[in-house]
Amino acid sequence: MKILKKIKPHKVDLLVFGLEKGDSNYSPTVKELEFQLSFDSKNHSYQIKEHGEIIHRSNIYFNSHLLRAFDFDQPMITIGDCVTIDAYKGQGIYPWVITEIVKEHLLKSHIYMLVSPQNIPSIKGIQKAGLRKLARIRCLKIGPVYLGKKLELFD
Repeated sequence: MKILKKIKPHKVDLLVFGLEKGDSNYSPTVKELEFQLSFDSKNHSYQIKEHGEIIHRSNIYFNSHLLRAFDFDQPMITIGDCVTIDAYKGQGIYPWVITEIVKEHLLKSHIYMLVSPQNIPSIKGIQKAGLRKLARIRCLKIGPVYLGKKLELFD
């Protein structure tokens, strides 16, 4: 059943935000926070814990088949699957964590984030963190194959 789920066709429609490796014009508009950000190397996950509970998680991926299929620059990291628990939303944690990840990786890699065009709260957080809207990608994904690729670039 898992294999059938993986090859089931589905539409991809995502915005790509990012920064070029070594971007010297990087200027986030994020306030400093007093949280302790840690990295779980086993899960490639940045986490903030309060009272033993994970209140925010952002994963990083060192490869993106989707971005490679659209010829995005390498080396890359993609920040994704970010979650802040409800009690901590609205405190600027999401853009702050993105900023901290960017500071750590920007000299080594291109930084990308993929987000649904309908996910306005995430888009606002990504923009606060200083990432630029680069493109919109659309295609049909069937297993590992991307068909009907459409790439709309932004300035």
